[in-house]
Amino acid sequence: MTAFRKFIHGYFMFFLSGMSLLLCIFTGCSDDDEDELPPAPISYTTLIYMMADNSMDSDVDYSISQLKAGAKRSAGTAVVYVDRMNETPRLFKITQVGEEVPLKSYGEENSASVETLVRVIGETKELVPSERFGLVLWSHSMGWLPNGYSSDLRMTRSKAEQEFPHTRYIGPDFHPGDVPTSDNMIDMDELAESLSDHAAEYIWFDVCLMGCVEGLYAVRNKCDYLIASPTEVLAEGDYDASGIPYAKVLPYMFGGAEELKQACRTYYNHYNGMKYDVLRSATIALVDAGELDGLYDVVHGILGGHLAEVGSMDTSGLQVYHTKDVPQVFFDLRDMVNHFKSTEDAQLEMQLQRTVLFKAATAKFKDVTIDQSKYSGLSIYIPLDKWKTHNEYRYYFESLEWSRLYGE
Repeated sequence: MTAFRKFIHGYFMFFLSGMSLLLCIFTGCSDDDEDELPPAPISYTTLIYMMADNSMDSDVDYSISQLKAGAKRSAGTAVVYVDRMNETPRLFKITQVGEEVPLKSYGEENSASVETLVRVIGETKELVPSERFGLVLWSHSMGWLPNGYSSDLRMTRSKAEQEFPHTRYIGPDFHPGDVPTSDNMIDMDELAESLSDHAAEYIWFDVCLMGCVEGLYAVRNKCDYLIASPTEVLAEGDYDASGIPYAKVLPYMFGGAEELKQACRTYYNHYNGMKYDVLRSATIALVDAGELDGLYDVVHGILGGHLAEVGSMDTSGLQVYHTKDVPQVFFDLRDMVNHFKSTEDAQLEMQLQRTVLFKAATAKFKDVTIDQSKYSGLSIYIPLDKWKTHNEYRYYFESLEWSRLYGE
């Protein structure tokens, strides 16, 4: 309770009980009031799939505590799969009073495996059946870049670069169990191939750099809506700045487009309102998955048959989303295409408005300044000639559908 509210309460304490309503109006009742009654339950399950058998383990407790707080104001059911550094994975749901209800325990396994993810989705739907289903992927990510991206692209993090704030940087499952493979990260082509179509109403990538059009296009048939950040995502739980602020956002994660817009708006407002400038670092976009084919067609109409010209593009001055820690391959989609044409493309702008239902970005993300007039909500890879010998370039053209737009 603020000092102002305490003063008002003390001053009017002798008024009749009916005046309490007026007091509430004067002081602005908060949605976060502890005594707020939870909404009537609805048949909607959201699975938060936490791949934390890596350096993200330190933020697990923060996120789960946030989920428990958010569940008290949520109509749907949050189910959590979590794989931690020093624990075997477990599956549990969170009640509307913020309590854990165990659903299943597992032996040590590779949570950063698409096979494990698909199995857990199936188990969740069986153990907590509901009419609607949402999916959150919580962990590290390097966008569409493949497992084992080139050492030439990998940035060495200096001591200065490791200082506050931290981001969700690339990381594997450190203890994949008995899986006889070193392939312990999920590549986008594997995710697209293994997830069933319409697996969820939405997929929210609570990870770094997944607001890339290549990755979102790959999974466009798996859900109705996609939510992601074209930049990295902060991982500072001690400062209330680690991924989705679930205590505020979770109540809006059990609905359609309008609810998800509010979820994204709340996400942005949380970070934009941070006390410290360095923590005011966030980007978010809500994408209509069904419009991504239309976006592909528009961009293909502009870039198709022009790979040679794109390969020699001058990228200086383009809006970027890669910080010093990240491979220099994430550019704003609208800015890149308009730069290639040397003019703003009206058809592209109209299609982006249909595709990106909500977008927001702080003025900066760490060392990256974000020009609001250029921010489209989506990043794009520019297949420059200098990358031709690299693993990423080959993976892009061999495994990602989006790359086909450069054909005639």
